[in-house]
Amino acid sequence: MPVKAAENRLLACWMIVCAGALLSGCIQIETAVKLNPDGSAVITERLRFSRRLLEAGDKAGKQLDVARFLTREAVLKRMASMGKDLSLDKYEVHRTPDGGRESIATFKTPDINNFKYVSPWLAYQDYPNNSWVQCRLQPAYKSNAYGRERAGEMYVNFRHVRKKPKPPPRRRKGAPPPKGPSPRELQTYRNLAPLFRDALKDFHVKLTFESYAPIMRSNLGLRGRGGRTKKIDLINFSWQDRDRFGDAFLGNEEIMLDMARWDLGSADIVSHVRGFPNNKTVPVFVPFGSAGGHIPFKPSRFLFDKHFKGKKLDYSEWAPSPPEKHVPAVFEKIGWRGE
Repeated sequence: MPVKAAENRLLACWMIVCAGALLSGCIQIETAVKLNPDGSAVITERLRFSRRLLEAGDKAGKQLDVARFLTREAVLKRMASMGKDLSLDKYEVHRTPDGGRESIATFKTPDINNFKYVSPWLAYQDYPNNSWVQCRLQPAYKSNAYGRERAGEMYVNFRHVRKKPKPPPRRRKGAPPPKGPSPRELQTYRNLAPLFRDALKDFHVKLTFESYAPIMRSNLGLRGRGGRTKKIDLINFSWQDRDRFGDAFLGNEEIMLDMARWDLGSADIVSHVRGFPNNKTVPVFVPFGSAGGHIPFKPSRFLFDKHFKGKKLDYSEWAPSPPEKHVPAVFEKIGWRGE
C-alpha cells in the first residue's frame, strides 16, 4: 500500500477512535469486590457519566445515548454477564455535582468463585479473545519455593476464562528488532495524541478486591509495603495520575504515543507504572496481570473447616530448617480470628 494511502487510512481509523473517545472520556467506572468470611461476596459497581457526555449522547440519538446504561435493566444485564447465582441487592441513580448522573448497584453471590469480570489487563495481544477473568478462592496445602504460595493460606486469584493469553513475543538475543511504524505513521499518532488526551479528561477506571482479613504480604498490587491492608487495586487509572517524574501521566508524550498505538505493555509505560506499590501518584496498571496472580490471607473459621480441617500441610520448600512435611492443619496456628 502506498505510504500516503496507509497514512490516510491510519488517520481515518484514529479519527473514528478519537471521536468515540470524545464520547466516552468523561466516564468513571469503579468496581469493588468484597470477600466475606463464609466465601460469599458483595460486588459494588459505580458507573458515572458527565453532563457533557449525557448531552452529547442525547443529541446523537438512541444508539449513542449512554444514559441507557444507567437503567435498572442495563444493570441486570451486566449482572447476568458476571456469572451465575448473582442477585441485585441494591440499585440507585443519583445526580452528580457536575450535572451528570451515576448508578450505584450492589450485587451479592453466595460463592465468590461464581464471579467473573472484564479483564483489567488490556495489554495482551489477543485481548479480544481473553477479555474475561474468573475469580478463584483456593487453599494452599504446600508452600512454593518462591514464596508465591505458603501452606495454610487462602488466596484469591483472577484468571482468564479462556486460554492463556499471549504477551508480546520476546526478541531473541542478536535478532533484528521488529519492524515498527514508519516515521510518518508515528508523526500521525503524535498529532492525534493531544486529541486523545483531551478525550480522557475526567476518565477513571478502578477494580478493587477487599478481603475479610489482612492480606499477608506485599506483591505487585499492594501499595504501602508492610501495611495490614485488606484491599488491593487490580487497576486504578485516571486522568489525574502522574508519571514517575511527577508530571502528568497523560502529558508524557511517549506514554501517549504508546497509548494511541494501543501498545499498553510498552517499555515506556511499564517503566512509569512499575513503582506504584510505593508511589500513590502513578496509576495502578499492571500490563500483564501478575498482580492478580495470588492474593493471600488467613482462612476464616468457616473456610478452615471447609478446606483445611483434617488436612496435612507441607512447608518443605518454605520453612526454617529442618523442613516440615505432613504437618496437621491447626486453626489456632493458621486461622484468622477477627484480629
